[in-house]
Amino acid sequence: MHHSHPTCTHCGCNNPLMDTLCKELLTPDVFSRVPVEHAAHEPEAPESLLIRGGTIRPMIKGSAEEVEAIGIHQGKVVATGKFATVEAAMRTRGIPFKTLELKATEALLPGLIEPHMHIVASAVSAGFTDMGAFDGQSLRPDYNEKWLTTKIQDEAATIRNVNSMVQFGPEAHIIPTGIKPYAWVLGREVDPALMPFTVNPPGKLNNLVTIDADFLDQYVADVPVLLLSASMHTAYLNTAALRHTYNNSPDLQRDFGTFEKYKATNKGQLQEIPAMQPALLAIPKHQILEIKAKAVPNLTRLFETAVERGVTMLYDAGLDEDQLEVLKAYLKVYKPRVRIGGAKLIKAQEDVEDALKPYEPMTDYEDLYIGHLKVISDGSNQGLTGYQQEYYCCNPPENRGIFNFTDAGGSQSGSTKPPDFATLVQTAAKKNWSLMIHANGDRANELTTQAYVNALKSLTPQQRDDRRDRIEHCSLLSPGQLDTMHRWGISPSFLIGHVGYWGYAFNKVIFEEKKAQTLDLCKSALDKGLRISLHSDYGVTPLGPLRQMEQAITRIMEADPDKGVLNEDECLTPEQALCAVTYDAAWHCRAENWVGSLTPGHLADFVILAQDPLSMGKKLPGRGHGHDVARTEQELPPVEAIYQNMRAITVLSTWKGGVKVYAAKP
Repeated sequence: MHHSHPTCTHCGCNNPLMDTLCKELLTPDVFSRVPVEHAAHEPEAPESLLIRGGTIRPMIKGSAEEVEAIGIHQGKVVATGKFATVEAAMRTRGIPFKTLELKATEALLPGLIEPHMHIVASAVSAGFTDMGAFDGQSLRPDYNEKWLTTKIQDEAATIRNVNSMVQFGPEAHIIPTGIKPYAWVLGREVDPALMPFTVNPPGKLNNLVTIDADFLDQYVADVPVLLLSASMHTAYLNTAALRHTYNNSPDLQRDFGTFEKYKATNKGQLQEIPAMQPALLAIPKHQILEIKAKAVPNLTRLFETAVERGVTMLYDAGLDEDQLEVLKAYLKVYKPRVRIGGAKLIKAQEDVEDALKPYEPMTDYEDLYIGHLKVISDGSNQGLTGYQQEYYCCNPPENRGIFNFTDAGGSQSGSTKPPDFATLVQTAAKKNWSLMIHANGDRANELTTQAYVNALKSLTPQQRDDRRDRIEHCSLLSPGQLDTMHRWGISPSFLIGHVGYWGYAFNKVIFEEKKAQTLDLCKSALDKGLRISLHSDYGVTPLGPLRQMEQAITRIMEADPDKGVLNEDECLTPEQALCAVTYDAAWHCRAENWVGSLTPGHLADFVILAQDPLSMGKKLPGRGHGHDVARTEQELPPVEAIYQNMRAITVLSTWKGGVKVYAAKP
C-alpha cells in the first residue's frame, strides 16, 4: 500500500465526497424547497416539571449519586435533591408545574453527548448504499466476502433491469441517439478489517481480505462498481469503473497514455482524495443528483437517530468552510433537535497565521458554536495507515502507516512539503485556540504530545489556564505519554469502538497481542488524573453513547467467537463510563456551563431510559467493575453478559431545554 499524499486519514474529517462534490451537491437550492412540516418555526414552549421516582442521576460535578427529584422551568434546571426541597424551590418561585412520576425501573440522566462525529460528511456519504459491517449498533455476524459480493451483485442486477427498461421500453424514444443510459453500483463503509482474516505462522505476515479490480470483476464485470472504505480513505473499483474513470479524465489520459498503464498503477485501489477524485467525478450525473436530493433528508435522519439514542448534543470534529455553510443553511430552515458545536478543520499553517482570529470564549450557548481547531496527524490503525514506531504485522510488508506532516525523527518523507506540525500547533496555541489532534498510531501519539508540549511551554501559566487540548482517538499509548498528557493538561477522547469492533483483528492480525494491549487505555488515563470522553467518530462507528459505555465497561472483542476481553485492567466502572459521555464529554466540548450535568441553572437537557445503566450488574459481583466479592457457580450470569445489553436499553424520551424532542412509541 503506497501513500504519498499529506492528507491521508481514516477519519470522517477527510471525506472525499465532501472535498470533491460538496459545492455541487449542497448548493443553496437544496434548502429552498422544504416540506412545510419540517420548516423552521418558533420553539415549543418548554414544560415546567417536577420529576420524581425511578432513578435520577443529575451527574453534578461528575458524581453519579442519586437524588429524589428534579425541577425544571423555562428550559433550565431549577433544583435537584430531596422531593420536598425541590417542590419548595418551585413553589417559592411561584412556578406552576406538572408532576411527572417515573416508574421504579426508569432512569433520568443528563442528555448524552457525542464529542466527536461528522455531521455533514456522514449525511452526504449516506447517499451511497450501505455495504458496511454494522447492523444497527452490532456487527453483522455474516459480514464476509460472500455477504459483500452478494450485495454488489444484487445492486448490479437492479441497475441492469433499470437500464434495460429505459433503453428498450416504451419511453426509449426520449433517449438521445448515441447515449446509452447507465448507472454505477455505489457502496460505502466497506471494511476488510471486519471480515474473516488469515493468521499466518511466525515470520510470515498475516492477511486481511484484499479488495481490488480483479476481486470485484469476478462478481460484476459489466456494471461499474465503486465502493468507499469505511474510513473514506480508499475507493475500490472494478475494471468497468476504472475504464469510465480513465475515459472521463483528460489528465489521466495525459499522465498514463493508456488505460492498461493506469490500471496497473492502482489495481482498482484508489488511495486518497487526489486518486479518488477522477473516479467520483466520473459517476453519472443523474446519480450525483440523487445523492444531492438525499443530503438534506439524511441530515434530518441523522438528528432523529441521535435523539432516539438519547443524544442531546453533537460535536462535529472537523468542519471546513463548506460544511459550516451547509449547517448554517440547514439551521435556518430546520428546527434542530440537538445542540451542535464543533471544531474548525485546519489543514495548513496559513489557515491559522492570518485569517484566523484569536479564540474568544463563549459566555452563552448558541447553535453551531466553534470551540476547537482540528488537525489530522495520521490515518487509522484498522486501515493500516495509523503511524507506527514499528511495522504492522500484516500485509503489505514494511508498512508503518503515514504521518501527514514532516517527521524529523522518522524515515518518512512525502512528495510534497507539508507545513511543519509543531509550528502549526504552536501558532494555534498562541492565538488561544485549543486543539483536537487526530492521532492513532503510537508514533503519531508521541509526535502529537511532543508538539503540544512545545506549544504549551511557550505560553504563560495564565494562558494555559482553562485550555481544552485533546488527542482524538488516542489509540495506542504508553504510561510515559499519559504522564506527559497529565502534566500539560492534554485530554484523550477514545474511539472505544476500536476495542469493541476491531479489537479481535488488532489482537490477532494487525498488531498481535502485546501491542494490542496498549489500545484505548481508558482506566490508566483516569488513574493518571486525566478527564476522558468516549466517542463514535460517526460514521466510522454507529451513534450510541450507551453502546460506547458498554464497550468501555466490558472491553469485549465482539468479533471474537469466544467474546474475549482486551486488557481487562482497562475496564471502566459504569459510573466512570457514564461520566465520560456526560459530564466530562461536556467539558471536552467547552459546554460544561450549559450541559453535561443537571446542575441548577443549566439547560434542561435530559434523557429518560427504561432501565438505569448503572444498576444493570449490581447483583453480579465480578472483575473489573468495582465489585470485590468473588462469584460462585450458583450465581447469575457474569457481569459482561448483563452489560452487553446496555446498548439495547430503550430510550423512552429525550428532552432539549425542557422540550420533549423524542418519545418512544408505545
